[in-house]
Amino acid sequence: MHIFLSDAHIRKDDSLRAQLLVKFLNEIKGELKNLFIVGDLFEFWFEYNVVIPKDYFKILATFYNLHLSGVGLHYILGNHEVLIGDFLKNLGFVLYPDDARIELDGKKIYLAHGNRIDRRIWTLFWENLLNSKINHALYSLLHPDIGVFLAQGVAHLSRQQPRNLNLSIMLERFALEKLNEFDIVILAHSHIPVFKNLKNGKYYINTGDWVDNFSYVKLKDGIVSLNYYR
Repeated sequence: MHIFLSDAHIRKDDSLRAQLLVKFLNEIKGELKNLFIVGDLFEFWFEYNVVIPKDYFKILATFYNLHLSGVGLHYILGNHEVLIGDFLKNLGFVLYPDDARIELDGKKIYLAHGNRIDRRIWTLFWENLLNSKINHALYSLLHPDIGVFLAQGVAHLSRQQPRNLNLSIMLERFALEKLNEFDIVILAHSHIPVFKNLKNGKYYINTGDWVDNFSYVKLKDGIVSLNYYR
């Protein structure tokens, strides 16, 4: 069984969504072959050289234990993963900066978070703000207690932008084009779960989120489905 999920936007381990994610992963680990995080697992990820955010410890430990048990861990980076170093790799994750093209259960699958498809003004501003090397250098000078607090606040404002029908249309058009080459296209970013059989048994799926919907995609024995954790 292969699981795909995204947009948990975890701020602290003691939050409901973090606790439910740990519970869910522990429940399925016996069947799980690969776990794909399709971006924005955390509200904000900025990797320091020696500091690990203690508020993420339990979920990170859960991932490491999955890795030790033989589960393949894959992380497609989203727009809330700001600066990535070696830490996630050392936990066992294979990192994909932009997208992933994989084959599982005989299915050719395309994965991307979707932020690079989103060309709305706020998204472009957010990307320019967070991708600036000057801003990275200035931010790294802040004490982590201050930096993480400020960054999570800004990230939260970004996430509060209204859901946009145009974004859903952009993502679906992109998926339709990719389905000329792939059997399944899985995107995220919109926080709106989508499951569509678009052409000849080919599927466009949006993972939704782990904030309001607690939705995820499952691929088992070649059958793909959109599911909700309750």
